Amino acid sequence: MAVLVCAAAWAAATWCYAQAPAAPVADEDCLGCHDTMAKTLAGSPHRLSSEVSDARVKVACVSCHEGASVHVEDPSKENIGNPARQPAQSVNAICETCHRAHRELDNIGFDPHIESGLACVSCHSVHSNPPALVDQATRFCGKCHAALVTQFGRTSTHPVNEGQVTCLSCHDFTGKRQPNFGAGSQENCLSCHTAQAGPFPWPHEAVSSYYPQGGGCVACHSPHGSANDRLLTRSGDGLCTQCHGVPALHRTQHDGIGSQFACIECHSDIHGSDNNQALLDANLGSKIGGTPASCYCHGAN
Repeated sequence: MAVLVCAAAWAAATWCYAQAPAAPVADEDCLGCHDTMAKTLAGSPHRLSSEVSDARVKVACVSCHEGASVHVEDPSKENIGNPARQPAQSVNAICETCHRAHRELDNIGFDPHIESGLACVSCHSVHSNPPALVDQATRFCGKCHAALVTQFGRTSTHPVNEGQVTCLSCHDFTGKRQPNFGAGSQENCLSCHTAQAGPFPWPHEAVSSYYPQGGGCVACHSPHGSANDRLLTRSGDGLCTQCHGVPALHRTQHDGIGSQFACIECHSDIHGSDNNQALLDANLGSKIGGTPASCYCHGAN
């Protein structure tokens, strides 16, 4: 009986040993051949845990490269996972194991970049210090967004070609609620153009609540470039008349003096006014040769 028990125990142990998963491949096994790879990660958030003593996040070669146990026995580029060659969905799943933010912000699955078959590594360089976008310059994004790049050659543009701002100055990647990745519509513009931010007692509705083109500043300004001054989408009074009709009294009262001026010559506080509901120039009275500002056009308001 004792012999049978020992035999059964030995058989069970042998079976368990045969079924046990292979031990994970250590970084030192990988670096024996790929000795320069650790240097590209040193000092970055992707640094190998085995290379530092105070690692707070476990990062190993096998965290991103699958199939290492087979690869060490038969080194071939065909049997090791390489995000540079894998399908986008597989690569993004690997990155998401640590980088949860995009998933939590509803980005993955709704991002047009993902829908176009691009992976995280299409734009991000992992083996760099620090790991970052391959390039923030227009020439990088412009490989796909060629139509927008041409707009930076127009008369009025943001200084992108000069390197003073980049695509990421205005575009971030925070989820499906911003399909064009503009960070908060007009709030994104006002982060730089603070003088136009107000608050004003009398704000222009186009930048506060009424969006004829779907969103604040871009109702009047073309952000990438325009043939008109100040990035305006239309020139002259055409910009104003897309929303506002010309008041009849402008043409009839006082020999039609109101129609002799461009809209902006009188309504100069385009973004908002501190003293006038009609956004009129506070010095308009002297400007048109009339009475003081408190009396022109039958009252300041």
